[in-house]
Amino acid sequence: MSLAFVRRLDGLTYHFRPDGTRNGSPCHRRVDLDLWLVRLPDRGWCTCDADGVANGWPLPSGAAHAALPPLTAWRSWKAGRSYLYDLRACGPSGC
Repeated sequence: MSLAFVRRLDGLTYHFRPDGTRNGSPCHRRVDLDLWLVRLPDRGWCTCDADGVANGWPLPSGAAHAALPPLTAWRSWKAGRSYLYDLRACGPSGC
């Protein structure tokens, strides 16, 4: 299942495709950048950059420990900025 993060501020959409597993859970990679949606054993679901630095988490934080990436609001933190996104599942015809 492909996923998309849709930024609430302006509707900007980032698409993620399935790309194997990590730590026994499915992971997804952003199609245009080396950014990952993964489940870390100690932090739960998050987005991580190419260096493995976590920079986004689902809200509420308890959703981070679900079996699959929670289709809910997510908060990102990068370079002193924070954005709110909605994680959505994409069907065969797109998101």
